[in-house]
Amino acid sequence: MATMKAVVLREPHKIEVMEVPKPEITDPGDVLMRVDLTAICGTDLHPYEGRIVIEDDVVLGHEFLGTIEAVGSGVNLISEGDRAVASCVVSCGSCYNCRRNRPGQCFGTMIFGLGVTFGSLSGGQAEYVIVPNADRTLRKLTDEGKGNDEDKLFVGDIMATGYEAVRKFIQPGDTVAVVGAGPVGLCAAMAADVLGASQTIVVDKVPARLKEAEAIGAIPVNADDTDPAEAVQDLTDWRGADVVIDAVGHPSALLSACSLVRSGGAISIPGVYTEDSIELPFGDLYLKGVTISQGVANITNYMDETLALIAAGKLDPSRFISHRMPMSQATEAYRMFEEREATKIVLDPTA
Repeated sequence: MATMKAVVLREPHKIEVMEVPKPEITDPGDVLMRVDLTAICGTDLHPYEGRIVIEDDVVLGHEFLGTIEAVGSGVNLISEGDRAVASCVVSCGSCYNCRRNRPGQCFGTMIFGLGVTFGSLSGGQAEYVIVPNADRTLRKLTDEGKGNDEDKLFVGDIMATGYEAVRKFIQPGDTVAVVGAGPVGLCAAMAADVLGASQTIVVDKVPARLKEAEAIGAIPVNADDTDPAEAVQDLTDWRGADVVIDAVGHPSALLSACSLVRSGGAISIPGVYTEDSIELPFGDLYLKGVTISQGVANITNYMDETLALIAAGKLDPSRFISHRMPMSQATEAYRMFEEREATKIVLDPTA
């Protein structure tokens, strides 16, 4: 049996790079991809830290691109030898929600590397991965325009996620406030500029991440030094932000978002929540008429848009990469990412 190297979660906080069986095509809609680049995402920390309970020995990772090695008989848009980027979420395309352009809420949603609860898809932090429903899940890559592979890697997750979170509410001239300057928050801030925000405010406590937010034109607010609500009020003539992005996925971040949004504004939540319930100032949100939107991102709806904007030089998410490491050092990479010693880590499966 052929084998490959892969990043395996043995148990919470225990990562090993192991030899595992090389996957094979089992469905006509599958392709076998050789992974050229993969990345660690904040969502990967949920099983790593035990906040999402998954079975032992799952191959992690849902952010990857690569070269197609073999295609199933039912694949029409992707060919052997093509280079492609994968959506982190696999949807069927035919259920009630998919037909209504909500693939993130597909009744058969599958996410790479998150265990049986999310479809038992082996992850992309590996030398090879099977991509199901390939015509829908993948986008073929070209060398046209600007942007490189590292930019395009992120349209399968953090760039499309941050972009959608802003796009579904923003109007030109709006003030956008982003809570959390991690990779998704920084992508949301970058998207806000492209989508016409008059100003974008980014709230965090990590100086290095706030510095990166400032470098892309956002106004940084260090929550350890300044009350974010007062800062946003000062910058908006005491209205509050038109659109607030909770890019953290923690109750404290959502409470902060509630304090930043204006009457009639919107809170968009791309951050992942695993809690059964959380406390919110619901009466205040009701009186202010705030719209709240959350859920698994509709990644495939925005991959083409974000790829086009990368090719046009409008988006360059690779600037948020702080570390490039061989996949063999995945154990250390996960430690660094959890400790916020890194903004975004890209792993090379060939090294």
